[in-house]
Amino acid sequence: MKTFAILLLTSSLLTGCSWLEPYQRPITQGNIMPKTLLQELQPGLTRDQVTALLGPEMGQNPFNPRHSEYIFYTTDPTFNKKVIHHLVLEFDEEGYLTQWQKAEPITLKPKSFLD
Repeated sequence: MKTFAILLLTSSLLTGCSWLEPYQRPITQGNIMPKTLLQELQPGLTRDQVTALLGPEMGQNPFNPRHSEYIFYTTDPTFNKKVIHHLVLEFDEEGYLTQWQKAEPITLKPKSFLD
């Protein structure tokens, strides 16, 4: 009976510790690009030249092979690692770069362990 009471007390105390969260290791994915690298993009570059300049793309779109996307981080010392930068490139039917745009940065939110 005494062990049951201790077990009950311990479990009720532990349920009050919901503010404790496990450590989540930050995982940085994507390419690392200095700000000056994005300034070197210009219309007319081939896909191979863009890959040599920016690195491998995040994935190819099987439905639109002229579309390319990069997720990247900068080498800026004031860089916030919880912000994802997204670059979208468009190529013409011959494989030359026609336009690119830096999408709105996405801020990562901490995930709750129980969500």
